[in-house]
Amino acid sequence: MAIGQALIRNAIGLLLLFVFVGCGEALPKPAKVSFNGYTVDAQEGSASFRFSALSAEGNVISSGSVSNPSVSNLTLVQGSGNLQGSATICGQFTTTPGPISCVITLDSTGSMSGNDPNRQRAQAAKAFVNRLRSGDVAAVASFDTSTSPTPGFSALRIRQDFTSDKTALLSAVDQATFEGGGTNLWDATYDSARHVSSQQGNRIVLVLTDGEDNSSSKTPAAVIQQATQSQTRVYMVGLSSDPNSLSFRDMQRIAANTGGLFAFAGNANQLETMFNSIFNDIQGSFCIKVVFQVNGSPPPAGTAISGTLRFAVNGASFQQDFTVYF
Repeated sequence: MAIGQALIRNAIGLLLLFVFVGCGEALPKPAKVSFNGYTVDAQEGSASFRFSALSAEGNVISSGSVSNPSVSNLTLVQGSGNLQGSATICGQFTTTPGPISCVITLDSTGSMSGNDPNRQRAQAAKAFVNRLRSGDVAAVASFDTSTSPTPGFSALRIRQDFTSDKTALLSAVDQATFEGGGTNLWDATYDSARHVSSQQGNRIVLVLTDGEDNSSSKTPAAVIQQATQSQTRVYMVGLSSDPNSLSFRDMQRIAANTGGLFAFAGNANQLETMFNSIFNDIQGSFCIKVVFQVNGSPPPAGTAISGTLRFAVNGASFQQDFTVYF
């Protein structure tokens, strides 16, 4: 019996060695990770953070294992009380095979003149366009209340329809980068999700805004319904020195319910990094969830929490500072 059990243990060990090492080759150790954004479950009091593992050349690594998640240095940036948090893995490596179809939707409202005076959103969008791969297509659009939308849309002005022509897309980004008018954010996001629904492949909507919606007829619930019907992931980037000047809770809800992400940029200098991180996420990512409690309950609305996540990817250790808003 002992010999039989030993043989079984040896067989299991060899099988695990084959699975994890792959015929003698170690899993690739990433040189770095990109923090792509997060989604919030206010009822649970959790934030799910998504990352991509990158090679030294900046390419997304598509295989491996995440382990040993922990959270430390927890601080209440907004709010008060006894704060606790615990970290778990909410998703191992996932990849998105095949081409993408993406609508890049840029806020061109008047407040952009103060939040992005140097139009760094154009450089961020161009970096995203330049990373499109063979088979990928994108459209570029802007939104504000002072510009007439393209016929058939409530808010969206199409600057370049779906194409793989990067020269045309880069030119369209310049056309979409101006300032004027109010914020019809939900109408524009709804239009974007409806527009991409006609495309094949992995449907993506990437929206940048710097303000609260003040002009839409559509609601966040309508946006979620439109996006889920067409299996479209919505990524929302909020640009502001003060997150409370954004419709960030609704942006988080849309991202969470469509498989996308919310990312907060405190200043325009961060936009290019964020757009690059979103492209990484579209290719492949993993997820670490932190459940927070303030005085034994989920954090109330208005709470902001900072901290540090630590984890290992294919044996390499990493850490990432974060701030999350409830």
